[in-house]
Amino acid sequence: MHYDKLAHDVFSWVDEKIKKHGPRLAGDEASRNAADDIYQDMEKFADHVGKDDFYIHQGAFLGWIRILVVAYLAATLFLWINQPLISIILTLSAILILILQFFLYLPLLDRLYPKRLSRNVYGVIEPKEEVKRQVILSGHHDSAHVFNFFIHQPKLYNLRTTGSIGIVILLLLLSIVQLILPSITLLQLILPILASIGFLWVGQMWFFSSKKASPGAGDNLVASGLSLVLGQHYAALKKSEDALKHTRIIMMSFDAEEEGLRGARAFARAHETMLKKLPTSMINMDCLYDEKELFFLTSDLNNFVKLDETLANDLNHTAESIGLKTKTQPLAFLTGGTDAAEFAKIGISATTIIGMPWTNDSRSNVYHTPNDTLEHVQLDVVKSTIHIIDHWIRQNDLA
Repeated sequence: MHYDKLAHDVFSWVDEKIKKHGPRLAGDEASRNAADDIYQDMEKFADHVGKDDFYIHQGAFLGWIRILVVAYLAATLFLWINQPLISIILTLSAILILILQFFLYLPLLDRLYPKRLSRNVYGVIEPKEEVKRQVILSGHHDSAHVFNFFIHQPKLYNLRTTGSIGIVILLLLLSIVQLILPSITLLQLILPILASIGFLWVGQMWFFSSKKASPGAGDNLVASGLSLVLGQHYAALKKSEDALKHTRIIMMSFDAEEEGLRGARAFARAHETMLKKLPTSMINMDCLYDEKELFFLTSDLNNFVKLDETLANDLNHTAESIGLKTKTQPLAFLTGGTDAAEFAKIGISATTIIGMPWTNDSRSNVYHTPNDTLEHVQLDVVKSTIHIIDHWIRQNDLA
């Protein structure tokens, strides 16, 4: 297979889509138009195509951030007027919302935000003979809100975000102390002062996210393009000796990944019967920037959802067998999630391949910024990802 050519085809495809559709927030017309465009591309060569509409509540996923700021400010004011019980209730509520909305990606706040139409698209390439297994190759076409903290003082990102959460927890403890020790007058003065100083840190979280969207090349249109180009390649080989014999390929482009994996969740729920009818493996792709940083996830969703470690290890061994250096690792706490999590939740074998460091201290310097353009995606990372996936698919197709 000519992996160089396929990688260049991915780049050409992504360049065309970004020029045509620009940034693509989930729920906006640009993201739906991009989905329709991808659908039309798949329709030209796929055996079957599909388009699934679903609704999101735009902005809800990051809504916990400003709730945290408001709750902290209100709790501090109640501490000043010696109402620590109310402060405890406010801080506990903010922490609970954080846990449910961000740690676990549950739709706790969704109905408080405007309802918007979103769109998943997919295409199916059938094998030459009997279908014995199916492989999902997936990315997402929506792009992220620009994160201001990745633009201004990105080295302090972890300290500013995790630190703010820590200060809210500290305020909860201060409120409990004031409630337990109401008779110590000096303490009743010192604790509100400490809480007020803490607001200087927590208050900056109000400006965490911009209303603007990134171009979303590496995160994550390249993955959608890779899925489509590789599927198109398998479709072109169907009448040759190189055709896949028993493996169905499902090319998948999700919407609303940046809104808390809502697109993957909608698809997994709507198509659970089809997904479980045959042995199914999902190879999701996200943030393919740097070939030297390729790894496969063994867990997801802030490390709360286990992915298929066997699949991740198999892909890692496949990479090693073709001379590529990769690794496996869990997804670190407080670093978010990928679409693979929603498939793992319903029992589908899934992993995500990522091509950048994935910690809050070290990520690509263009991630969730206006600089997430194609020039910052290495051609080699796309080429290597195609090589790994194709080699793994062909190995298993013969098994």
